[in-house]
Amino acid sequence: MSRHQAGSTVVRVLAVTSMYPVKRDPGLGAFVATQIDSLRNLGVEIDVVFLDVKQSKWELLGGITEVRRKVHSERYDLAHVHFGYNGIPVSLQREIPFVVSFCGTDLASPKFRAISRWVSRRAAACIVKSEEMQQYLDIPTHVVPNGIDLDHFQPMSKLRARQRLGLPEKGRLALFVSNPDRIEKQYELADLALATVRQRGQGIDPLVVFNKPHRELPTYMNAADLLLLTSSREGSPNAIKEAMACNLPIVSTDVGDVRQVIGTTDNCVLADASPEDIARGIEQVLDTGRRTNGRESIVSLSAEVIGRRVLDIYTSVLEDRS
Repeated sequence: MSRHQAGSTVVRVLAVTSMYPVKRDPGLGAFVATQIDSLRNLGVEIDVVFLDVKQSKWELLGGITEVRRKVHSERYDLAHVHFGYNGIPVSLQREIPFVVSFCGTDLASPKFRAISRWVSRRAAACIVKSEEMQQYLDIPTHVVPNGIDLDHFQPMSKLRARQRLGLPEKGRLALFVSNPDRIEKQYELADLALATVRQRGQGIDPLVVFNKPHRELPTYMNAADLLLLTSSREGSPNAIKEAMACNLPIVSTDVGDVRQVIGTTDNCVLADASPEDIARGIEQVLDTGRRTNGRESIVSLSAEVIGRRVLDIYTSVLEDRS
C-alpha cells in the first residue's frame, strides 16, 4: 500500500539513475544529486538505485531484479528515472508509475533515441531539459531544466579563488568543465579557438576541469576569466547556469537551452561552432574585462524552485492514478 494519500505531503520515490556521484567520479550526475537533495528538503523521501553502466552495461539487466526487489519490499508512490535507458528496469514492473527525465544525449543521439522513445511511451510523465528536446518525442512533455544550488554557487574574488586552488594569480584562464575525450564536447574546437586568440596577441590558457567533487566547482568558476562551452549537443548544460550564478562570462555554442538561459545577460556570447567565431567571442569578453550580471537572471532556476516544479509533476501523476 502506498503511503501517499489525499492531503498528505509525504511522497516516497525510488530514483533510478546511472548518473550519481561516486568515489571514482565525484562529479558524475551532480545535477541529479542536486535535484534529489532539493526534493528531500521539500519533504520527499527518496531512495536511489545506482546503475553503474560505466563499469558494465549488464547493470541494466541487474537493475531489473533490483528495481523489482525494491518495489516489492518498500512502499513507494512512484519511481523517477534519470536518463532514458535507465527506464528499462522500471518499465518492466507495473506496481508503481514512473516519471522519466531525459537529459540530452539520450534523445539527441541516434544510438539511444529508440530506447528512450520506448521508455517515454510507458512513463506516466516525461521531463525534458529544454524545448529543443521536445522535438524527439511524440508525446506531451514537461520542460524542466536542471536547478542550481545558489547557496553553493556564489561570486567570490578571482584572486582568492586562485590562491585557494594554487593557480597563478596573473594570466587569463578559459574554464572548460567537461572531459575533453567526450566527442560531443568538441574540446578540439575550444583548443583551436584559444590558439587563434593567442596568435592575435591576447594571452589565455585553457583550464580543464572534470572528475572533481562538485563542491569545488564554484572556486574554479571564480578563478576563471570565462567559461568556454563548445558542445555539439546539450540538453540544459548545468555549467552555463553555474557560471551565471558566479557572474562568470560565457562563450558558448548555441546548443540546448543556452540561448534561453543567458538571454540578454551582459558579457555572455553565443558563437557559431567554428574556431574563428568562438575566438571572436573570447576576444569580446576579454576586451570588456568585467564579470556579468548573470546571477540575477537565474533566480527562477534555483534548486528549490526546480524541486517544487518536479514535486508538482509527482503530485499530478499520483492524482491521476488515484
